[in-house]
Amino acid sequence: MRENVNSLGDSLALTAGKYPEKVALVNFGGSRFTYGEFNERVNRLANALTDLGVSKGDKVAYLFYNGNQISETHYAVANVGAVGVPLNFRLVGRELIYQIENADTICVVYGNEFIETINSIKGNLSKVKHFVCDGEGGEGVLNYEDLVRGGDPKEPAVEVSLDDEDLILYTAGTTGVPKGAVLTHRNHLINGYTMIMDYQWTPDDILQIAPPLYHSASLHAFLVPGVIMGATMVIHKQVIPREILQAVQEEKVTVSWGPATMWRMLINDPAIDEYDLSSVRMIINGAMYMPADMRKELLSHFPNAVMGDTYGMTEASPCTTILRPKDAMRKPASVGVPLIHCDVKIFNEKGEEMPVGEIGEIVNRGNFMKGYYKMPKETEEAIKGGWFYTGDLGRKDEEGFIYLVDRKKDMIVSGGENVYSKEVEEMLSTYPKVFEVAVIGLPDEKWGEAVTAVVAAKPGEKITEEEIVEYSKKNLAGYKCPKVVKFANDLPKNPAGKILKQELKKLYGGV
Repeated sequence: MRENVNSLGDSLALTAGKYPEKVALVNFGGSRFTYGEFNERVNRLANALTDLGVSKGDKVAYLFYNGNQISETHYAVANVGAVGVPLNFRLVGRELIYQIENADTICVVYGNEFIETINSIKGNLSKVKHFVCDGEGGEGVLNYEDLVRGGDPKEPAVEVSLDDEDLILYTAGTTGVPKGAVLTHRNHLINGYTMIMDYQWTPDDILQIAPPLYHSASLHAFLVPGVIMGATMVIHKQVIPREILQAVQEEKVTVSWGPATMWRMLINDPAIDEYDLSSVRMIINGAMYMPADMRKELLSHFPNAVMGDTYGMTEASPCTTILRPKDAMRKPASVGVPLIHCDVKIFNEKGEEMPVGEIGEIVNRGNFMKGYYKMPKETEEAIKGGWFYTGDLGRKDEEGFIYLVDRKKDMIVSGGENVYSKEVEEMLSTYPKVFEVAVIGLPDEKWGEAVTAVVAAKPGEKITEEEIVEYSKKNLAGYKCPKVVKFANDLPKNPAGKILKQELKKLYGGV
């Protein structure tokens, strides 16, 4: 290891030197690895990639479900100064081709579950020189475990600095073509330190990671700080409520995180109280609003837990604000205050800070991306005067707490009035039968845009359009009430659990 921690790889080597026998990663229901084993496997893979010709600055894409392989690949690529391109396992061939090609990828590493998918697109990947599969990928495909076994266990002799590029993370593509956010080692280490300090985590914590690790939230807000601390991480292949509960009981999880959708799934599992959940001391909610009543219900099942919330975005590495446990019940509609190393303000169109209570665009500084890969125009639009413009509308209260109002592009103009979809969603989410809801604007001859609610009912419940309309009229001004109500079994989401409204607009309005 080099003298100072200048990269993600350095942070892992430092922790492995201190805690070589401590369990680092637990694949729930499967294998587990100590920090010594984890670091050695990372080094072996990193040196094997170097032997293949992967050099500093080269792009390496990887496609895995959650587990030790995606964690190892992430750190191995960072160790040799290459740039990782984590791929969303929900994407289809056309979408994968775009991201792999757009990122100028020369190597693709993937799990055996994706052999058929990768084989179907190989002919369209003009820049890829090497394919590495954790399984029998076929002719010309290298085997992941063979590379790990055959690689040199020594720390790679590559100088990597804090400002070197670490990842290209493609945004969820809620609007238009996905953009590749270019993030550095500094971005991810600072975010890791920030989460540890603000949430007061310790090396004794056992962190549970169920949402996908190809997304910045699980990767940089939980795995990276976990490695920095030397904590143990219990990793789930996918989000399965009963397995999440079982893991808490068996592994004595102390900190668990997920979007409100995941927590709703757990609350609605009739077996939740059959498990011993007393080890959990902290629950983190991210990506979605959670009403106070739901918070109380969730915490009633976790007798020793407090709750916190985090708001952020891929481009911000990703976390920018914290709603600390002491404020989680007092201000449940807020996303909190700026994290350490972050500053968050509300600007108007002229770049001036808005007064308390006034709505404007949320901007932040302190730890955001270098820019969008090969998209200078989009980068200039997003980064102005040292601030990152999030595209989210918000306001601050007199105590400095920040409230999300809406995405700029999600605001509905109905009958000449501005309707903030988030306000309507938060109100409808308090209806006892509603599991989740999204509010969108659909083209309408009379109103310009019709306020439209897409509702998913709780398991076993049935809801009528009349119920939703009547409840809305009791709780909202007339112009904010849904003119149209649609029902769905579930709502499309991105990896962070945010509902993809553009998909709903295509589905229901042909937009």
